[in-house]
Amino acid sequence: MADCDALLTQAAGELADPDLGLKAALHTQVGDFEALEWVAMSAPTWREANAVVARYCRILSSAAEVRTEVCGNKAHLILGSALSPGRVALDYALAMYHLAIQLRVHEVPEELEVWFEYETPDDLSAHLAIFPGARLEFRAAFSGFVTDAARLDAPLPTANVSLHGVLRAHAEHLLAELASGDHLSARVSAYVLEEMPRGGGTADRAAAQLCMTRRNLTRRLREEGTSFSKILQQTRYRTACHYLVHGDQSVEDIAFLLGYSECSPFVRAFRRWSGYAPHEYRLRR
Repeated sequence: MADCDALLTQAAGELADPDLGLKAALHTQVGDFEALEWVAMSAPTWREANAVVARYCRILSSAAEVRTEVCGNKAHLILGSALSPGRVALDYALAMYHLAIQLRVHEVPEELEVWFEYETPDDLSAHLAIFPGARLEFRAAFSGFVTDAARLDAPLPTANVSLHGVLRAHAEHLLAELASGDHLSARVSAYVLEEMPRGGGTADRAAAQLCMTRRNLTRRLREEGTSFSKILQQTRYRTACHYLVHGDQSVEDIAFLLGYSECSPFVRAFRRWSGYAPHEYRLRR
């Protein structure tokens, strides 16, 4: 994350564009925040959504620190970091967070304030384009957003109570499983877990995510006595067992969480892995 911050700062300097972070955030699309986004946007209220982001932000980045503080009649959503990011990275985080919400919830609170920790720029055109109608505060105490505290208990327009329970269980599992291990296989397993709702990803995408070639990924995993396909199968099996033993999700919901579009392929795969159908395995535990 520190290297990414340095690269962003260098790129902004090379382009002579201090607003690079704001402009890069314009490419934000639904789903960019992956599991964190889905579980937050299905929460029943804004308060719960903020709490979800604070709890599970490490799924997205081990450096991320998010919290909500209520000061009088105002709610402060603080986007922090274990690092000390520069302006470009801060702009990108604030703009991307804001735009990710706007893609789903088009109404912007009329009292919205956006706080920036750096000095007021000479040119505010990019800021005004990203945050139209919001009050911009510079040299602020934190990077984040300020709204009326009364909004915290308002229903979230994208709430889905039944789906939220399933997604929250998945986020808890990700939080428990995602670890910064020294072994490449642990990092690949973390990638597979993150991509699980979409089928677990591919070796090519895993290699790109880990900044290496597919050939290098295959070679290094072979040195650790495994392969991408083995890690995918083991991670799916381990995740399925976790939900069957510790959760109350239906077999259909578990199939969805593991990236299957239908339940029957999951049932066949689980029987191949364990020798039991999922419901039989659950009854034996």
